[in-house]
Amino acid sequence: MKLVKVIGGLLVALVLFSCAPKLAQKDLDAANAAFADAQNAKADVYAPDEFKAAQDAKAALDAELAAQDAKTSGKSYKQANDLIKAFADASKKAKDAAATNMDKVKGEVAQLITDIDAQYAAVQALAQAASKDAKKAAKAKLNVKDINARVEAAGKSISDAKAANDSQDYAGARDQLNTVKATLDELKASLEAAGFVAQ
Repeated sequence: MKLVKVIGGLLVALVLFSCAPKLAQKDLDAANAAFADAQNAKADVYAPDEFKAAQDAKAALDAELAAQDAKTSGKSYKQANDLIKAFADASKKAKDAAATNMDKVKGEVAQLITDIDAQYAAVQALAQAASKDAKKAAKAKLNVKDINARVEAAGKSISDAKAANDSQDYAGARDQLNTVKATLDELKASLEAAGFVAQ
């Protein structure tokens, strides 16, 4: 009788164990691949909020997998499988958002390059006018040497930004160009306030 009870108990345990949800390994592999795709799409740069959501989903999944792996018996991957789906969905959203935002930034950079090329030419002309009239510049308390150095540095930064754009680092190019634009705006305002005009 005792033997029957023991065997019966073992059978119940076996049935319960066999019914416990197994880890959806193929889905996990696909979710990890989707996360890698999001990383390759530079989602951390172009879709930081969506990428953070994917990272959080991955962390929650990793914690649940570790908790189940630590068990010697009674493992159930039901919650893990739900987290795998959430991780995969978040990763896909991050990748898609990155692609959309990258195209948007690419367009912004193209316009910035056009605008700043024209702005740089105008500031160059103003700086040359100041160089030709040192007396007027001195009266306006302008440091012509410093201005020319800043104009030259701006030209180099524009070249660097264009190189970044060519290598598809659109976010980096945009940041560089916005910094240059601020410098050129300042120089133009100072030179025009001193009465200089492009020649």
